[in-house]
Amino acid sequence: MGNFDQHYEAGKKYAVIAAGIAAFLALEWGATGTETILAAVVAGIYGIVGSLIPDIDHQDSRPRRTAGKYVSISVIIAVFALPTLSPEFVRGLGQFAHVFGASGDTLTIGSGVLLVSGVAVLLLGGNAFDSILTHRGFTHSLPFAFITGLISYFSIGIVGQTFQPIAFLDGEMGVIIAFAAAGGVIVHLVVDQEL
Repeated sequence: MGNFDQHYEAGKKYAVIAAGIAAFLALEWGATGTETILAAVVAGIYGIVGSLIPDIDHQDSRPRRTAGKYVSISVIIAVFALPTLSPEFVRGLGQFAHVFGASGDTLTIGSGVLLVSGVAVLLLGGNAFDSILTHRGFTHSLPFAFITGLISYFSIGIVGQTFQPIAFLDGEMGVIIAFAAAGGVIVHLVVDQEL
């Protein structure tokens, strides 16, 4: 059973391998020099994160604490930014609340739903997460590696829409990233002697 440092060291070694494979495949698939370097860097990052993420199921782990901070920050930003950045989404929440008897301006009602939901996630999310997962349970399995790969595949498309230099990784090239992340989870399982 590996500790954080062992997983991190194995993840770094794997990230170098994943980056090399990504660079080779990117060149084979006709990527430019810059795209090849970006594919290698992104595959390495996804690979090392994949090697650390299974321990998100342990309350005191670094990945869990880090994820908790990012989720908290994301929820707070979403509560305050969505009414401005995506008013139609917030109005949709308000229209949904109208079904349950809420009345008033849909944007105002939707903002209230968003605020209450955000507070609930901040107060109860960690405990709910703990009650669902046990340490070395589902997140230490091959199905989790597969799901991590799928999430990575779709996330790279979303990130590419925001950060144009990696937009080329969407689609076929995204498979490289998916395999890098899934492989990282498998590296974690090997270090834990679960494979």
